[in-house]
Order: sequence, then C-alpha cells, then structure tokens
Amino acid sequence: MTDRSTGCSYDVNDPGKIQGRDEIRPGVQNLASIRLDRALHALRDVRGSILLPGAGAGRYARALARARPDLTIVGGDISGVATHEAVAAGGGPAYLVLDAEAIPLRASTFGAVVFFDLLEHVPYPPRMLAESFRVLCPGGVLHFFVPLEDQPRTLYRALRRDRPIPIHRWKRDHVGHVQRFDRDAVAALVTRAGFTVVDKAHSFHIVGQTHDIVDYWQREREGGGRGRLPVAAVRLIARGVFVVTWRLSYLEDRVLRGPAFASGLHLTARKPAENTPAQSSRPEQTR
Repeated sequence: MTDRSTGCSYDVNDPGKIQGRDEIRPGVQNLASIRLDRALHALRDVRGSILLPGAGAGRYARALARARPDLTIVGGDISGVATHEAVAAGGGPAYLVLDAEAIPLRASTFGAVVFFDLLEHVPYPPRMLAESFRVLCPGGVLHFFVPLEDQPRTLYRALRRDRPIPIHRWKRDHVGHVQRFDRDAVAALVTRAGFTVVDKAHSFHIVGQTHDIVDYWQREREGGGRGRLPVAAVRLIARGVFVVTWRLSYLEDRVLRGPAFASGLHLTARKPAENTPAQSSRPEQTR
C-alpha cells in the first residue's frame, strides 16, 4: 500500500516484512531482552489488562505473557497477516487487527499501553498517542521504545541527507519508517497528549547503530539494490561485522544508559489519575 501522507510504498501484509516472529528467551543477551526488561520495570505495579499495538507476529506479547502471567495481554497490529501468525503462535495473548491511530476498543479499558518500534511507522503520531491516552484507565502506564533517527550526535543524524549512506531510505523502503525523532520531540508529543513523563532511559549507542546500518545495507543488496560489491561479498562482510557488534552492542547498552550518542529512547509516562482511579478490566470491543 502507499501512504498518501508520506508517499511511502510499503505493504504491511507482505509476509517478508512481518516483524516479531522470533522469541525472546530468558537469559539471552540481546537488545530485545533489554527492551523487555525495561518494559517489565515500567509495568511492575500494573494489574489487569495491557494493550500492545504494533505487536506484529507477537514476540513481545508472548514474552510479556510468560513474564507476567497475571496480566491479560492483548496484542494488535494493522497487518492481518501478522495478526494471523501471532494467533497461530499462541503463547497466551489475545490478538486483533487494529490501527493504532483508531483503536476499536472502549475508553479507560487498559492498565497499560506498551509498544516497541511503532511510533516511527505511523503517519500521525499525535493521533496514536491520543488513542493510547483514551484507552488507558486513569493512572494507567504508557511505555514504549522508539528509535531517535534525528538525534544529534548519532550516526543517523550524521547521515540525515542519506549521503553517503542512504540509511533513511533503506529504513523507509524495507520496514516503513516514515518519521524521524529526537528525544525532545518525543517527550513533547507525549506531554501534549496529556501524559506525565515519569522515566526515560537510553540505548542503541554507536556500536548498535553500526550494526543496524550494516544490517540494512545487506537487506538492500539482497533485495536487488545497486552496489559495487557482489551480494555474496556483502553477506560475508556483514557476517564478520555482526560477530563483533551483536554481543558488543548488548554490553554497550548495559553499561551506557545516558543520552550521549544514544539513538534509542525507552519512555514511561502516566495518564493522570482521577480522585477514584478506575481498575483495568478485560477489554471489550466497541459495538
């Protein structure tokens, strides 16, 4: 499909584009486990139901269900193909097809809304955050991870004009990134939506960014993109880089939690509580 607001041609139902098929296992040291750990920390006081828009094939939803079996996990994605795969994989969560900018569920339904790598995909981020605010119970938690691809002192910002490496075009074409944020812009969006920001942590520093750029270079060439090196050579170089960057990027993000050179933001916020906060309940679809 083509997004009329961005001109981005990206088919959300293309099986080759579906994210979230793999599993996040306890004790595995990778960047997904860091994101899961920080989400679990944000959810430590949450009870009842949580919503995961942009769940894809469900890996984070399944991981949260394993870590917090006391919660009712509802995952949603705009892709019917991804949602079908998530349902088939099982693991505890319920799933439905949904647009994060028009969530088909009642207001004040969930104790938390959690998403990973989603805000950069939506055409109108303020609308998505407004919908998250609407479906949260008073006092409910919003937690998400977002890449900061316009953050100063990062490789993405250095390549903002897609020269000499067109990383932003690669991300648009291969995974549908249509927004670029810095951390101040994200915090301002959340605040304008009515939330109170309560915690921010940072990740995806220089080694992680290097890994990411090489990964998308390989995707571009394997997808038919032009280049001087043969695809076999690109794969060999990428494999050699990944041997170093895969583990080192994890260690980097465990040690470095500050904003310097970081291109990933883990943000936790709350919807203001009323005098008598409502308890989250099992979700009910709008009729």
